[in-house]
Amino acid sequence: MNAVVESVRSLWLPLQNMNLLVPNVAVAEVLDYRPLDVVEGGPDWLLGCLHWRDKKLPVISIERLCGYSLPQGERGSRISILNSVNAETDLPFYAMITASIPRLFNADADALGDSMAAARTLPDTVADCVQIGSEEALIPDLTVIQTLVEKAWRKVSA
Repeated sequence: MNAVVESVRSLWLPLQNMNLLVPNVAVAEVLDYRPLDVVEGGPDWLLGCLHWRDKKLPVISIERLCGYSLPQGERGSRISILNSVNAETDLPFYAMITASIPRLFNADADALGDSMAAARTLPDTVADCVQIGSEEALIPDLTVIQTLVEKAWRKVSA
């Protein structure tokens, strides 16, 4: 039986000056913002760590990781816990700061505009950029991001 997927349940993650669009299954939980534990010796996009469900998770700035400005962590910020895309990992979760509460989005051909990737240079951490109504959303390359996070986390937690 061949099934054709016509839409993907997704989450629209508002960031400070941009938006991300990720599959709904990529996000394990969304938390209110809380202060992070400091992590020494990591890249500027590794903001710190968070204790969650008896685990110590790295918390990243996706904006900084993609080469944009560092977010200010203003009022209303949230922490989105992301599931690993790599089954063979010692880091089953990591977290990112979002500007506000993510919202559900049904990504289908009618809702998604044309890809804007050809019109701009995207960092390796971004798979595509789409126009949705009057807003743009980056579609992150979660495999690339996880690889970078794992590498940085091993370095600072060793």
